[in-house]
Amino acid sequence: MSSSQGRDRPEVRVCRAIRLLAGGQGAAEVARAVRVLPSTLARWGAEDDFRALVDCLREAGQMRDALETLGDLAPGAIAALRRALEGDDMRLAVQAAHEVLERVGPLAARQRAIRVEYVNRDGQPVSTSPWSDRHPAAPGAVQGGGLRAPLRENGDGQDPAD
Repeated sequence: MSSSQGRDRPEVRVCRAIRLLAGGQGAAEVARAVRVLPSTLARWGAEDDFRALVDCLREAGQMRDALETLGDLAPGAIAALRRALEGDDMRLAVQAAHEVLERVGPLAARQRAIRVEYVNRDGQPVSTSPWSDRHPAAPGAVQGGGLRAPLRENGDGQDPAD
């Protein structure tokens, strides 16, 4: 393949090597496949970015495989929930109903609030009021000197020199 097609460019070889290594192929096999010396592949592999990309692709592949496995299990899980809902054990039916509703029904739509508390180094609360309550807007126009009025007491528009 000619370099005019873009297949022999170094960056293409690096990307292909990353993909092959992340797929589990050995270094010698990858070096042959991308047509570089093993020492070149080793030099690439010594770079942090190269290793990070290999790790990232490897992890993405593992996640994809796990999601596919979970996808394969989903019909059986749904059937098990259906059997539990239709069975004679009321406790199990209620648990199954709760699981279904929590994921796809009205319980899934409920909002969850996140509360953020600021504390000092001793762990004592600093303030729980919203930022806007602690820092009210200055009177007047935003760019007309109203924002930093205490610093512009003499009216010349400049901050005092201290």
